[in-house]
Amino acid sequence: MDALTLRVVCCGDSPEKYTQIVDLTVDRAEIDQRVIDTVEQNLDAGLTRDLHNAAHHDQHGPVTYLQEVHEGGFFVTVGQPGQLQETFFGPGDWVAFTDDEGPGHGSRVGPDGVRRTMRILKGLLGQW
Repeated sequence: MDALTLRVVCCGDSPEKYTQIVDLTVDRAEIDQRVIDTVEQNLDAGLTRDLHNAAHHDQHGPVTYLQEVHEGGFFVTVGQPGQLQETFFGPGDWVAFTDDEGPGHGSRVGPDGVRRTMRILKGLLGQW
């Protein structure tokens, strides 16, 4: 197995489905088999998004958004609204978003912008 360790932004176990970040190790071959689309992104510093969810795909339903950071970085806020915690992801980090319920997560591009590859994977990571 060619293992890849990811940080996963997912729904917690509470009835409110508040977001949390957990670590998960997956087989790269499994990821490669599930890729629906790949997008290269270059985002400007300071770009922000308020709380939002990992949107379902029009044709494939629930999907995982897997981001590989190449340069710069971005912040993700998770947790209970009013008590959000911010985590930075930089070069070399792999971050998956599967929080398709609850209040979601927020994001903000860091001061140097971010260059990343986003892979859209069929299904929610951890439920394969």
